[in-house]
Amino acid sequence: MPKRRNFYRRNKYLIWAFLAPFFILEGIAVIMKVEPFGNNSFLIVDALHQYLPFFADYHEKLRSLDSLFYSFHGGLGFNFLGLWAYYLSSPLNLIIVLFPKEMLNMVLSHLYIIKIALCGLSAAYYFRSRDKKRQDMSITAFGICYALSSYIVGYSWNIMWLEVMIMLPLILAGIDRLIKKRDGRLYCAALFFSLLCNFYMSFMTCLFLVLWYLLYDHKKVKDFFVNGLKFAGYSVLSAMMAGAVLLPAYLGIMKTSSAKWDFPKELWYGNFADIYCRHFLGTAPITNSVNDGEINLYCGILTLIFVLFYFMASRISWKTKIKRALLLILLFFSFNMPFLGYIWHGFHNQYGIPNRFAYLYIFLLLIMAYDGLLVIKREGREQAWKLCIACGIFCMSVGISSLLNTKAFDRKVLALTTAAVFVYLLVFALYDRKTLSRKGMIAICSVLLAIETAGMAVYGFSENGQVLVTEYFGDTKDIQKVKDKYKTGPDRRMELIKGKMLDESIWHTLNGVTMFGSTALGSVVDIMDDLGFYTGINEYLYEGATPFTNNLLGVKYNLLRTSDTNTTEFQYLDRIGNVNVYGNPYSTAVGYGMKKSAYKWNYDDVNPFLVQNRLSGDAFGGNDIFHMIKTKQPKTNACKITQSNDGEYVFENTASLSDNMVFEIPVTEDGKLYFHFDGSQVEDTAIYRNNEIYISGRLNAQCIYFGDLKKGDHITVNMKLKEDDLMSGVVRVTLASLDEDAMKDLYGKMQEQAFHLRESSSGMLKGSVNMSEAGPVFFSIPYDKGWKVLVDGKETDAKSIGNAFLCVDVSGGKHEIELKYCPEGFKEGIILTALGWILFTVICIRKRKKSA
Repeated sequence: MPKRRNFYRRNKYLIWAFLAPFFILEGIAVIMKVEPFGNNSFLIVDALHQYLPFFADYHEKLRSLDSLFYSFHGGLGFNFLGLWAYYLSSPLNLIIVLFPKEMLNMVLSHLYIIKIALCGLSAAYYFRSRDKKRQDMSITAFGICYALSSYIVGYSWNIMWLEVMIMLPLILAGIDRLIKKRDGRLYCAALFFSLLCNFYMSFMTCLFLVLWYLLYDHKKVKDFFVNGLKFAGYSVLSAMMAGAVLLPAYLGIMKTSSAKWDFPKELWYGNFADIYCRHFLGTAPITNSVNDGEINLYCGILTLIFVLFYFMASRISWKTKIKRALLLILLFFSFNMPFLGYIWHGFHNQYGIPNRFAYLYIFLLLIMAYDGLLVIKREGREQAWKLCIACGIFCMSVGISSLLNTKAFDRKVLALTTAAVFVYLLVFALYDRKTLSRKGMIAICSVLLAIETAGMAVYGFSENGQVLVTEYFGDTKDIQKVKDKYKTGPDRRMELIKGKMLDESIWHTLNGVTMFGSTALGSVVDIMDDLGFYTGINEYLYEGATPFTNNLLGVKYNLLRTSDTNTTEFQYLDRIGNVNVYGNPYSTAVGYGMKKSAYKWNYDDVNPFLVQNRLSGDAFGGNDIFHMIKTKQPKTNACKITQSNDGEYVFENTASLSDNMVFEIPVTEDGKLYFHFDGSQVEDTAIYRNNEIYISGRLNAQCIYFGDLKKGDHITVNMKLKEDDLMSGVVRVTLASLDEDAMKDLYGKMQEQAFHLRESSSGMLKGSVNMSEAGPVFFSIPYDKGWKVLVDGKETDAKSIGNAFLCVDVSGGKHEIELKYCPEGFKEGIILTALGWILFTVICIRKRKKSA
């Protein structure tokens, strides 16, 4: 018991820095009815559409002891290790193995709370390390401030980032220890853990660390170079220790669409006053935004007052102030300069989550504020008048920025911020007049700061919103029953026609086509776009399939909820619970033998039906399966067609209406019709069949099946155009009819040389193919250098078709083919990790011997 009491006395402020945000957030969970206190989840935005599905795949792999190298549960197959390194690699995430899949939402919502609370603990540890002799409640308050800053509240749904936020204070404490005590172990271990958990956000930390070291208060020039070598050495060592994750992850991320360097050309995003106002009390956190100039900066009004006092404190040298000011200004300018922001984001665009590196700025503010507070602790009451002046300066900055702000400024924000300043001013005045003691003033300010940030956290999470679990995951058990009844695999893929989450097929581990994630291969995104599927910068969805692409990609089953209005060409098979099951009338395979001319396939075209016709002829010698039909120029409303050419219409619109463009399509003969249009300025589309709504929503850039139509039927396509700064653009439409006889003939040719799969697992396929002539065997698997191909037991070079799909050349006749996967760079990464840990162990042993 005495040992426990001593431990508590020594660390009580650290313990409170963990427990306070923990219980505040658990209280919020109760209020917001987050599971198990209700039926909601904290996991919003991409946490719903991406991370939860990836956790489900990870959960299944952990429980079945499956390989972490590869997964066929989405995207036609993907490098799971690369995805794991980006989203899932934190050791804390291993806790999910203890719970059933149905509890993942609840477990991750509360793991998320624990991680945020750990941010408070690590921050408090750093602040205590600044001056261990003067411990008080301020350590706890500043720890809470970091944990409940608007950055963490707004972006905390990025659950894989939080370990990097936890490690930042420990890394900086490690640098202090490296320089002052010549001990780099804490720095190395903390940076290793950060790199292990999320290499992408850790890049931002590493960039900051270089600047931090360059601007550190080195006593001598010699110390700068000697310690610099140690700093660089321990940094490289931490990267080596994480090499088994970093190297495959880096090689994988360089194959994504976002890996292409494209420096922004704009000079500014907007107004600096707009950014400064994001510090104020009452500003709602942003969770995501298409405006790259948006930001979360709130970390306490008292923090900003003490930062101003920091620059007024005579005890702090001007040299130190200038260095900190330079770093602060660089970060602040980076928020508004696309060029600098692009560098901070790892030479990537921000893609809806702006200024991800703002956590560095916030922690720098907190460091400066706490250093200012340390001056008060050391010097006492004679500095109080400067605090009052700091309040006045801050009030002036609030007024000026509110006037210069270009956005609608909420008076509530102005009132709350000003009121908070006056409350702190009153406390400082009482301290200056000796009504309050120094300890009393610090205690009151600490409590007020904790209350301020806790209140903002409650407000922030209420603004963020929650996810109703039953709405998105209510059919999980039904779809599991479908999986159990209809066995799937790489050659018998299963997809949802309309997922409630973008990656819902991955959540159900369906062996599907869809992939929405930062590790999606750019080459596959491009080819799926060419084939007529809906794609984005880091996604390709199962929206836009045709009979040919379904067979080519081995899609055997479609699932539709009973409430869905979408249709499928597949044949109805079964209903299980709330899910209807439809089957492809054709047999499917994961691979097909093709003609050598498949390598000459011209897939670079805006017309996906033409692209599919070319593949039919080049790969299988088939006839055109689609015949193009001319469309009439659309009727317009608040829109003017300024130029037209073969289905391409250049327009200018004056308003955004549901019938800006209306295409009338009369059906002149029985058959199946498909439609495709490209138009980035089209906001919404509604398609009517015989004057009844058929389908609506975001239908741009994907093949749309109009159905099996009869002569005399009528199709109407209404397009609503965007109302934005452009008010102009281009729409290109293509209408095609399916030649069912040509499709049946093509199917026969495909089946003659179909790959017969006998055995498969994650990252391994075995089977045979009978080729009528020499040529490539195509696999509907993304090409990746990690694949090793054995033909009749002999290793053979893997190639690609369409620069995206895996294939291998074989001679005529029957062949046994085996595919094995090992992520590129993994073996080399393992060697680096082993060497790194051996070296780190040796360093630890030597340090222990020296201290003994």
